[in-house]
Amino acid sequence: MRRNLGLALALIAAAAIAAGLAGCAAGKGTTNNNYYITDDDASPGDDDNDDDASPADDDNDDDATPGDDDDNDNDNDNDNDDIDDDSADSWSAMTSGTPWDLHGVWGSSATDVFAVGSNVLHYDGASWATTVSQPPAELFGLWGSSGSDVFAVGFNGSILHYDGASWTPMTSGTTALLYAVWGASGANVFAAGTQYDAGGNPLAGVIVNYDGAVWSPMKTEPTAEFVGVWGDSAADVFAVGGSIMRYNGSTWSTMTSEPTAGLYSVWGSSAADVFAVGAGGYILNYRGGSSWTAMTSGTSALLYGVWGGGPTDVFAVGTTFGAGGSPAGDVILFYNGSAWSPMTSGSTAGLYGLWGSSATDVFAVGEAGTILHYGP
Repeated sequence: MRRNLGLALALIAAAAIAAGLAGCAAGKGTTNNNYYITDDDASPGDDDNDDDASPADDDNDDDATPGDDDDNDNDNDNDNDDIDDDSADSWSAMTSGTPWDLHGVWGSSATDVFAVGSNVLHYDGASWATTVSQPPAELFGLWGSSGSDVFAVGFNGSILHYDGASWTPMTSGTTALLYAVWGASGANVFAAGTQYDAGGNPLAGVIVNYDGAVWSPMKTEPTAEFVGVWGDSAADVFAVGGSIMRYNGSTWSTMTSEPTAGLYSVWGSSAADVFAVGAGGYILNYRGGSSWTAMTSGTSALLYGVWGGGPTDVFAVGTTFGAGGSPAGDVILFYNGSAWSPMTSGSTAGLYGLWGSSATDVFAVGEAGTILHYGP
């Protein structure tokens, strides 16, 4: 079954508009008046926007490898991926063993990875196995301080905790749909979600906090929706959804009350380099101060997840929708520090979450038990 978010249903119709408002890309180089291109080389035959003098490669990067057709990297490989890695890393499908949607993924290492949805899966570096076949409720978010201290959150305020041996239900104190979880430590964990009425209309955005002993209400924002949460430290946490809020260690305050489109996920390489993604291919970037800047994503898809190995290795995943509202295919984007570009996965399933142990070991999960891996 497809992820059913009240915020998504309200905003899918505006997806194309959101993409158009997502910002503008900065130009590169200077104009070469002899050849009417925007690079700084003097090669009259290459027809590209880079600064190499290779007339045959016809791409927009600064390497001189003809034929690699990867516009946004500066490596000399032929992997067609827009990443400065000089390798043939690519996305490939993994066998999950489940037909059910997977919404969240997180791991303590490349050989200790968890995925959640209508069941709980674990990857040991060789294969995926189901560890919980019927959790109390469908799960959406996942985070841990270690492989033996993992939290999963979901419907009706459900929170499960893994201690290295078994998963145990916890009392959250809320019936909200908890979409995301992140912690500064195992004794300071934030879970974010939304309380809906019977018709699926948002009543309030909800954030609960775990102090190592109990979960307690932390923030309730009337009529708001919280869908994603991430922090750089215990005193610098961001929550996104229908607005963007920031926690300074003592209080939550609104940064952006009405973003152009609903936001679903947030991640940063630091407190001064934070990305938020959402409906209509909407991507925002925070670089300090008080404002967020819209970025050009090149897609109108609904982006559900964002994660990175660093400021120049950021991935975003999502899905396109068909006329009937069902997922029509996956979307994977990569940011190399200057621009977002699409990646090819070979999959047609919608993607809902991602995590990696490094920029060359990334897992994406989604529709109908789909698990993709990026790496060598």
